[in-house]
Amino acid sequence: MPLLSVIIPAYNEAATVAQVIGRVESCNLPDGFSREIIIINDGSTDLTAEALRPFEGRHKVLHTENSGKGGACRRGFSICQGDFIIVQDADLEQNPNDFSELLRPVMANTADVVFGSRFLGPYKASSPTMVIHYGINRLFTFATNLITGYQTTDVWTGYKMYSRKALNALLPHLKSNGIEFELEVAVLLGKFGMRVVDVPISYVPRWYKDGKKTDWRQGTRSIGKLMKFRLRKV
Repeated sequence: MPLLSVIIPAYNEAATVAQVIGRVESCNLPDGFSREIIIINDGSTDLTAEALRPFEGRHKVLHTENSGKGGACRRGFSICQGDFIIVQDADLEQNPNDFSELLRPVMANTADVVFGSRFLGPYKASSPTMVIHYGINRLFTFATNLITGYQTTDVWTGYKMYSRKALNALLPHLKSNGIEFELEVAVLLGKFGMRVVDVPISYVPRWYKDGKKTDWRQGTRSIGKLMKFRLRKV
C-alpha cells in the first residue's frame, strides 16, 4: 500500500492549523493510498501548541525551536516514511484536494518531483502587492530555469510532490532554513538530473492582515543565495 507523507510546518498558525489538518485528513487520494501526517510546530509564540494538542494522539506532532520553514521541512523529511512526500503550509492558501493530480506524474514514472504551479491554475495576481510578488517569482523562476535547464513556472511554490528516490538524494544536501529552501531544492534537483514537471493547482492568497509572513524583501535577499546554491558542489 503506497504511503503519502504530508509535512505541515506551522509557525504562529493557531487560527488555521487545525482546519488545514482536517483538510489533509479528509482529502481524496488515489485508490489504495494511506497517509502519514507530520506537524512541526516551529517555535510558535501564539496558541499553535494548544491548537495541535487534539491531534497529538493520532499524528506525529513535534514541537521544536524556531528554525524557519526550511528547517521545519528538513526535520519532517528526516522522519517521514512515505513513498511520496509533500509539504502542506499551515495556512489556507493551498488545497489538499490537489494531491492526487500532483501524484499522477510521479506514480506514472514520468517525473521524480512535481511542482504545483499557482500560475498554471485559475489564480491571477490582481492587487499591486500581488503583482509585485508575481514579478519577483517570475524573475527567480527564470533565473533558476537558466541554472537547472528546467521549464518550471513557479519555483517558489510550496507544493512540491517528491518521490522517495528524489527526497533521499536531496536530504543530505539541504541546508537552508528560510524561504530560500525552495530555490535550494530546485537547484539541487537540477544537479542530480531529476525529472521535474509542473501541474496546475488552486491557490487562495492570504493578506498580511490575515497572517501572511513572506514579503518581496525576503525574496530579493535570496538572489545571492541562489548563486551560492549554483556554485556549491554536491
